[in-house]
Amino acid sequence: MVKLRNGEDVVIRKYDHSMDRDKLIEMYVNYDPRFRCLGLPPLSKEAIKGWIDYLGQNGFAIIAEKDGKIVGHLVIVPGERNEVDLTIFIHQDYQNLGLGQEMMKLIIDFCRKAGFNAITLVTERTNARAIHVYRKLGFEIVAPYYEYDMRLQLK
Repeated sequence: MVKLRNGEDVVIRKYDHSMDRDKLIEMYVNYDPRFRCLGLPPLSKEAIKGWIDYLGQNGFAIIAEKDGKIVGHLVIVPGERNEVDLTIFIHQDYQNLGLGQEMMKLIIDFCRKAGFNAITLVTERTNARAIHVYRKLGFEIVAPYYEYDMRLQLK
């Protein structure tokens, strides 16, 4: 259980694809498109289902849950060189409350213990809030183009 800046408690736990899939689809169907990043999450319900199924088969995810609703989703997908690619989305009603940072801390700890070499992610260069959090957690910008490729070296 994590206490957010607004005093609310949220449960962060491992994602179970068979149990949580429909609730995760609901979160993304209701996700404000203004907060999309690099074309994600997809816009249509069918595309969201396909994306979630792909991540469910190929990645490891944690979710944040409040009153039975998923309000945050973080997934890592194994890449090359014993690294993982990270994607995180926090429902717009729960942004700026410290939830994303708490989820990131948990997954960084998990990746260190699992023996991964690094965590990589890509974000839009205009996503100042996220970039601030990523840098605070030790990520460095490794490719500053239209988007920022960021990396946290674990070993």
